[in-house]
Amino acid sequence: MKKLAYSLSAALLALTIMPWQVSTANAADAVTTTTPITTEVTVQTEANFKNADDVNSFVIQAARNHVSVINMSVKQDSDVNGSSGYAFYDSKIAPEAEGYTDFDALAAVIEKAHEYGIKVQAWIPQFQDKAAIGVNSSWQMRTINDNGNISTYTGQNGSSYYVNPFDTDVQSYERSIVKEVVTNYNVDGVVLSGMDFDTNRVDMNTTTISQFRSTNNVDPKKIDFTKSSSNSKIAQWNQWKSDQLANYITEVSTDIKTIKPDLTVGVYSNVSNTEGTTPNVAAYSSSVNFITPVADYQQLGRNIDWVYSKDGVISQAQAGDTVDTKQTIIPALSAGLTNDASVQIYNGLHSTQSDITTVNYVATGEFTEAMLNSIGTRVNY
Repeated sequence: MKKLAYSLSAALLALTIMPWQVSTANAADAVTTTTPITTEVTVQTEANFKNADDVNSFVIQAARNHVSVINMSVKQDSDVNGSSGYAFYDSKIAPEAEGYTDFDALAAVIEKAHEYGIKVQAWIPQFQDKAAIGVNSSWQMRTINDNGNISTYTGQNGSSYYVNPFDTDVQSYERSIVKEVVTNYNVDGVVLSGMDFDTNRVDMNTTTISQFRSTNNVDPKKIDFTKSSSNSKIAQWNQWKSDQLANYITEVSTDIKTIKPDLTVGVYSNVSNTEGTTPNVAAYSSSVNFITPVADYQQLGRNIDWVYSKDGVISQAQAGDTVDTKQTIIPALSAGLTNDASVQIYNGLHSTQSDITTVNYVATGEFTEAMLNSIGTRVNY
């Protein structure tokens, strides 16, 4: 059993919530007066929760700045500053990340956040998973080059590690981790991520090729990804993969609801992915409680109004909506968003997307105190 040590008490909150926390006059005046939008944050554990003191400090700052939900990674989601797939909790399935064998970060964050009335959702990356490759090297994702040669896929940067999302053994492994977290921890929800791939050429594992060929009568190895004449086959290939990923989400949601029927389930996804594969929103949306589309307009090379326009990212995330199944959309913004940009986005949401009641701020790496303080000033936007 892991030891949890805390050096600060909940009573400290009374001393830390101070009248200084108001937005600047100019920004506040610029924002339309309406029902405020609540705030969530998504946090990479390895950069923010190395020990109990880190947890205490972060939670207190989050409470001061009106954060309602902390989405924390329960296993490493990238191969930067560590290896993907390694756990930040007491796992009997995934190997524990370096520095976390004696510190259960998930338990620590849940306990502390709940003291302050903040919910904790387990953000569980799925298929970027070097640890899983260590379990079975044949699971590693594979790609094909212009010459038709197949090799392991290591991402755009050449140093990322992915597993084949269409292999049933891989799926069983990833699902077992989700079930372990849901069963053993008092999380308030689960967020599935890591199911978006930025190339058309994955996955070229034998199992995937066989599955696709058996139902589509096309050999993906023979698709020439360099020619426009192959566009229809590429679209067929991507659609099949997109549908398979949606089926997987539905199955994982069923796993979660079977264990804890009232637990909230969501998906963090780049729904605007124009090349490669992202899960089919229309096919899975009715099986989850919310969708968090990546709305970092600068990173994606979009204009700012794409965040809130009627034909922008929110509309894309609502692709599966019907009269009976209207899903909650929580757009994911950069934690480094400027105050002026936030004013424009919040006003745009209020005026054109009144159903949006929550935004999620995401930081790659450290979620600094300055970021939280800046987010906190938007409480009345």
